[in-house]
Amino acid sequence: MTVEQATTLKDALGSMMSHISKKEPIGDHLVQIMQLQQTIAPTAPPQLNHYLEQRSYEKALSFLTDGVVVEPPDKPECDEDHP
Repeated sequence: MTVEQATTLKDALGSMMSHISKKEPIGDHLVQIMQLQQTIAPTAPPQLNHYLEQRSYEKALSFLTDGVVVEPPDKPECDEDHP
């Protein structure tokens, strides 16, 4: 994944989050993000690919912005975390 691709994805995710907060349509953003995802998948970090595949767009944006994702302390535990 190039720096330009990462920046484009980060901008697209940020713009989509802004539209969501304003309750505006996000269809065009989703299409752009899915196209970027397909382009970068072979060279993107596995964690970022995972977030994009699961449509965890806030986590993907956090990963691109900070390099890490911190789970909120009040997040309920998932069954898949426990065998």
